Amino acid sequence: MPTRRLAGAFIAAVFAMQGFGILAGGMVAILVSAAFKANYPAPIYAVDPIGSTVPEADYVWRIILMFGALPALLTYYWRMKMPETARYTALVAKNAKQAAADMSKVLQVELEAEQEKVEQISKEEGNDFGLFSSQFLRRHGRHLLGTTSTWFLLDIAFYSQNLFQKDIFSAIGWIPKAKTMNALDEVYRIARAQTLIALCSTVPGYWFTVALIDRIGRFAIQVMGFFFMTVFMFALAIPYHHWTLTG
Repeated sequence: MPTRRLAGAFIAAVFAMQGFGILAGGMVAILVSAAFKANYPAPIYAVDPIGSTVPEADYVWRIILMFGALPALLTYYWRMKMPETARYTALVAKNAKQAAADMSKVLQVELEAEQEKVEQISKEEGNDFGLFSSQFLRRHGRHLLGTTSTWFLLDIAFYSQNLFQKDIFSAIGWIPKAKTMNALDEVYRIARAQTLIALCSTVPGYWFTVALIDRIGRFAIQVMGFFFMTVFMFALAIPYHHWTLTG
């Protein structure tokens, strides 16, 4: 079982799997677009704007998206097979019998369910209220609102970067101008650039956190990460007009 000393590293390692997912997504996009590009050649956009996007290109994003659904389905299946923690089952779901059964499987010992003791502990800890109750709102509403709203705003900025990445890639010479490519070639080149970023920065960054989170501290490493994200986003956003016109 993970010790308290390594708890942060274990949690960070779970999130670090996202880096491998980003890397795998880019590799799938490269392989699919390369296969279609080889089998369905097309003129560049500057020569034939309509013909540069072959009808078969519509299948590319569908196939890439379906590949992403497979890990999600497997994760859902395996999660449904996993028992909840005994603490959750006992104190939140109020099912001492199921909690004892789950712990018996893990510890390989026989445990007796004590429903009265569980209810007493729940009352002593002050958790005897529902998720949508006024008591929950008073105790956790401000923290929940602050956490969800800030993550929501972060996700808008973070994930919307995909909308203008191609302009930055063209400006710094990683990919040619859009008018000099056809649709399949553009998908291939953008995916290749994104995969390179994931390989050289995203994945190492995640595992840097795994290695140092319990030494630097969770709060400090979070502040460090958000600080550099802010710096880089400002560096892209402020001269964005310059980036789109350069190259």
